[in-house]
Amino acid sequence: MAVTSLFIILILLLVIGVPVGFAIGGATLVSMFFFSDMNMIINSQYCYSGIFSFTVMAIPFFMLAGTIMSTGGIAKRIVNFASALVSFVDGAIGCVSIIACMFFGALSGSGMATASAIGSMMIPEMRKKGYDPSYAATIICFGGIVGPIIPPSLSFVLYGASTNVSIPKLFLAGILPGILIGVIFVVSNIIMCKRAGVDLRKNNQVLDEKVPIGQAMRFRLKEIFKAGIDGFWALLSPIIILGGIYSGVFTPTEAACVSVVYSIIVSIFVYKEMSLKDLFNTFLDTSKLNGITSFLLGYSTVFSTFMTFEKVPQGITEFLTGVSDSPYVVLMVINVILLIVGCFLDTVPAIIVMAPMLLPTVQAMGINPIHFGVIMAVNLALGLCSPPYGCNLFVGAAVAKIKMESMFKYIIPYFIIGIISLMLITYIPWLSLVFVK
Repeated sequence: MAVTSLFIILILLLVIGVPVGFAIGGATLVSMFFFSDMNMIINSQYCYSGIFSFTVMAIPFFMLAGTIMSTGGIAKRIVNFASALVSFVDGAIGCVSIIACMFFGALSGSGMATASAIGSMMIPEMRKKGYDPSYAATIICFGGIVGPIIPPSLSFVLYGASTNVSIPKLFLAGILPGILIGVIFVVSNIIMCKRAGVDLRKNNQVLDEKVPIGQAMRFRLKEIFKAGIDGFWALLSPIIILGGIYSGVFTPTEAACVSVVYSIIVSIFVYKEMSLKDLFNTFLDTSKLNGITSFLLGYSTVFSTFMTFEKVPQGITEFLTGVSDSPYVVLMVINVILLIVGCFLDTVPAIIVMAPMLLPTVQAMGINPIHFGVIMAVNLALGLCSPPYGCNLFVGAAVAKIKMESMFKYIIPYFIIGIISLMLITYIPWLSLVFVK
C-alpha cells in the first residue's frame, strides 16, 4: 500500500506541474506518514546524508567549472579546434558542433551546460550555412548528451556515490562509449547534409581543386596546429583532470575543485575574457542551480531509502528474473524502463532512485556493475532529448529561438540512432570494460 500510494502521489504531483524535487519529497513524506510505520526523523537524517558526502561535492564544482568555461573563452577555443579538425568534410559546421560538444562535455560533465554553451555559438553559424534552425538545434541537443557519458561525468559521480561503485573505473568505462556515440552522430550528420544538399564540401573549399594533395594536407595540418596552439590551455584541462584521477594524484571530487581553479586562472589571466564581475555572476548563477540540485538530491535519497525499506528492489529483482533468466532479455527490459523514466525525470533523481533498485538485479544476473553504470548513463542521457522532460530540447529551442515542436521531425531519426548506439553498448560489454582493470 505504501509503495502504491508513493507512486500515485508522485505521478499526480508531476502531472499538475509541481517541481520534481518537491514532488519526490512530498510523495515520500505523505506516504511515510500515512501508510508506513517508519519514524519520520528518517527524512531529515537521510536528506542530510544524501548531500553531505565528499563524493557528491564534485557535482557543484563541475557545474561551476562548466559555467566558467562557457563564459571565459575556453568553449570558444574548443570550437575553433574542432573546426580545424573537420572543416574539409560535408556538413562540416554540424560536425564541428558535435565534436565541440564532446570536448566541452568532457570538461563540464553536464549535458545542459554543453548544449547551452556550444549552442549559443554554433547555431547562428549553422543558420548562416543554410541549416534548418530546427535541425541545427537538434544537432546541439544530441551532441550535448555525450557530455554525461565522456568523463568526467556527473552521471557517473552520482551512480558511484549511490551504489559504492568505483568512480574512476566508471570514468574509464565511459571513454569509448562516449566516443562511439559522438562518431555515430558525426557520420549521421554528414549523411543528412549530403541528402539535403546543405554545407557541402565543394562549397567550402579553401584551396582550389587543382592544388596538389600534399600542399592541401600541409595547409590543413597548419590550421590544426594553429588552432591547437591557441586552444592549448583549454585542451589541456581534460588531460590534467583525467590524468590526475587515473594516476591517483587526486580524487574525482578534488579533480572538480582543480577544474574550477584551473578554469578561473585560464579565463582571467591567460585568455583575459572574464572579469571579476563576470566571475561573481558565475558563482551566483551556479549557486542558484546547485541549490535546486541539492534539494532534489537530498529528497531523492529519502525516496530511494523509503523504497528500500519497503523492499521494492527485491520485488523488482523477482519480477525481472521471473520475466526471463537470460541477462540479455533482462537488460532489454531494463533499457525500456530507463528510457521511459528518462522521459519524465532528470538524470539526478533518476540515478539516485533507480540505481539502488536495479543494481541488485543485474548483479544477480552476473552483469558487471560498471558496465551497467554506463548503460544507465546512456539511457538517461537519451532522456535529455526525449519529451516531455527533455531539458536539452528546451535549451536548444531557446537558443535557436524556435518552437520545440518544429524539432520533432529531426529528433526522431537522431533518437533512433541513439537507441542503436545504446544497443551496441548494452550487448558489447567490451566497449565499456576494455580500459577497466
